[in-house]
Amino acid sequence: MERRFVAFVAATAVFIPCLLLVDRDGFAAQAAFGAITAAFLWSFARSSRVPRVNILLAVLVATLGEMFLSLVWGLYSYKHFLIPLYVPPGHGLFYTLAADTALQERLRQRAREIVRTVLAIGTAIALVSLVGFGDTWGFLWWLLVLALIRTSRNRLLLVSCFVYTIYLEWVGTAIGNWRWTPTVPWVGLHSANPPAGVGILYILLDLIVVTVAARIAAPREAPAHEPSVSANGWPSPEPAS
Repeated sequence: MERRFVAFVAATAVFIPCLLLVDRDGFAAQAAFGAITAAFLWSFARSSRVPRVNILLAVLVATLGEMFLSLVWGLYSYKHFLIPLYVPPGHGLFYTLAADTALQERLRQRAREIVRTVLAIGTAIALVSLVGFGDTWGFLWWLLVLALIRTSRNRLLLVSCFVYTIYLEWVGTAIGNWRWTPTVPWVGLHSANPPAGVGILYILLDLIVVTVAARIAAPREAPAHEPSVSANGWPSPEPAS
């Protein structure tokens, strides 16, 4: 794997909990957190093969999604600020992380084993959450995750979304930066905090981003010795194994 990528993953794993621990109210603090997160994203995105337009689209689409899911639907709420200002660049960060993961040749060669392992662990988490916490909403989301991953040509990208999202959600809810509503508005189903299948949100974000990017970007051919990246940022399908 690329040394740059390993540093990206390790730095993100440390940066996220540190950011969430110092999160607080106030526009000045929120503006600083947003700027720091954007700078952190840029420091790694500039050397990544993930197209810049995709990262910007991820920030835009995810921010609109945040406004609907949190402020309109009321699925979850934040402790500090309506939508903390580090959240939009944070979505770009996790999109870049997942897309970069799917471009790592060593991981692509083991994609089948990785996908099977993540699906098995994800299913176990969903069942434990359903039985132990009555997480009907999260279980239904997990079934949708399974369906999307099984029908995708780039399963490594989607399982990466799930893994990184679970890490983010477990850390954020454990520290108390946001909380999922126990009873889902408009639906009435019970949700855990966080719901087991919460990775579906980032998976849908990726699908929307690459679809939109495909319509506005010209095709681009990558060198034959590395995974190809189309203009929409979607890696070529994993090699058969």
